[in-house]
Amino acid sequence: MQIEHVTDEILETIWRFEERGRCTIENVKHEHADASGYVVDDVILSELEKSGLITISGTEISLTPEGKAHALPIIRRHRLAERMLVDVLGMPFDAIEESACEYEHTLAPGLTEAICTLLGHPRECPHGSSIPEGDCCRRSESTVESFVKPLTILEVGDSVRVSFIRKDDPVLIGKLVSFGVSPGKTIRIRQKFPAYVIQIENAQIALEQDIAADIFGIKI
Repeated sequence: MQIEHVTDEILETIWRFEERGRCTIENVKHEHADASGYVVDDVILSELEKSGLITISGTEISLTPEGKAHALPIIRRHRLAERMLVDVLGMPFDAIEESACEYEHTLAPGLTEAICTLLGHPRECPHGSSIPEGDCCRRSESTVESFVKPLTILEVGDSVRVSFIRKDDPVLIGKLVSFGVSPGKTIRIRQKFPAYVIQIENAQIALEQDIAADIFGIKI
């Protein structure tokens, strides 16, 4: 694991324990005892303290203002990713943690704001923890600014990388996935009337307009 990701994970852990009241050195070490590729020890914690991200007082650890500023966007990305995985993709709670951890390290700021807007600026993650407010929440945006678009806004010939399928019907989502329509896949719009026709690799699929309107992607 990259050193910046190790820092992110530790600060995220401290943030979560501080939300519950307090965080101890033992809390952090125990939380990461089974982590792959690194072990949280006194050396790592000392380096974070020297960097001005945490303070250590006896057995307790707390985030400094700099540490909180570093951790806030990580927490925000992680919890928005959890909402997306549950609300948009229909994943069960016990299957979202690993994927959410990946998203928290890779989501670009613009995409984070787009996801938040698409989800309606949620205040809590699926587990009930607070999602830190972003600029888009303060502006109360109700549309996504030309970053993630539904297929119905795009033009014939456009290619997009699928970001979300905003449907709460697991059967329909399963059918779309079986056809290859899933997050990360690239599709091209071949026709918009009388039905939407999209191309995935060498296959073409016809979609009803209301289904096309709930498939969101980034134009490439």
